[in-house]
Amino acid sequence: MGEVAVTRSAGGRYDEVFVAGMYHGVVALAAVLGLVLQVMAMLESPAYALAPAHQWWNYLGYFSVQASALVFIVSLSLLMDSAREAGPVWRAVRAVSLIAVLLVFLFQFTAFRGLPDFTALSSTAVMADRMLNYAVPVLTVTGWLIFGPRPRIGLHTIVWSLLYPAAWLIGSLVRGAATGWYPYPPLDAGANPLAAVVVNGLLLLLIWLGAGFLFLLLDARMGREPDGYLPGFGPDDGAGADEGSVADRRKIEPGNPAAG
Repeated sequence: MGEVAVTRSAGGRYDEVFVAGMYHGVVALAAVLGLVLQVMAMLESPAYALAPAHQWWNYLGYFSVQASALVFIVSLSLLMDSAREAGPVWRAVRAVSLIAVLLVFLFQFTAFRGLPDFTALSSTAVMADRMLNYAVPVLTVTGWLIFGPRPRIGLHTIVWSLLYPAAWLIGSLVRGAATGWYPYPPLDAGANPLAAVVVNGLLLLLIWLGAGFLFLLLDARMGREPDGYLPGFGPDDGAGADEGSVADRRKIEPGNPAAG
């Protein structure tokens, strides 16, 4: 008995490049809103009046703040071109933003959260917390799953992405040793044994690698995006968009034959 070919419906075409661009614009807006709310919460805190410069450095030292800043930059670039190919640097920054926000979300359920009870936070701080630690990560990863762009992640991309958490860890520990302030309790060398801090740092790097390889696997298996079709429609995953798809409209101008 012959095999029965299973194909997806050829319908479901839409201007995915445009829709994806608008979505990335929403993500960029959410990221900048969370950052602004966090600044407002910092300015409202009594500690700011005592040491404003110290508080600004603290603000910039938080992993969630840096992750949302990267998301804003990458999402802004995708708003301008949602099918961006770019080079190895952009791809590494994109991978860093994805891995970082995923870890930010997951760490909300661990000791890395490091926030006081919500009763001790102002309403502005609570809103900033919700935006930076929940909304931005969920929007960012969901956008990548639906719109990509994919494939953009290689093994070398994940290796290069490790530079960011390593630099953040070293910077946090050096500044903590000088000022006594650490962004998260598991990294506090003043309250924890040095061995525990080292183990926590290595654990963070291992979790980062695990998340990176997860994105690497999904990037290879989920198929090309944007491909100009709704999920479940169009060419089979991995086959890429056909020459008339929305994703390739920049390459096929009127009067010019498609390459190949």
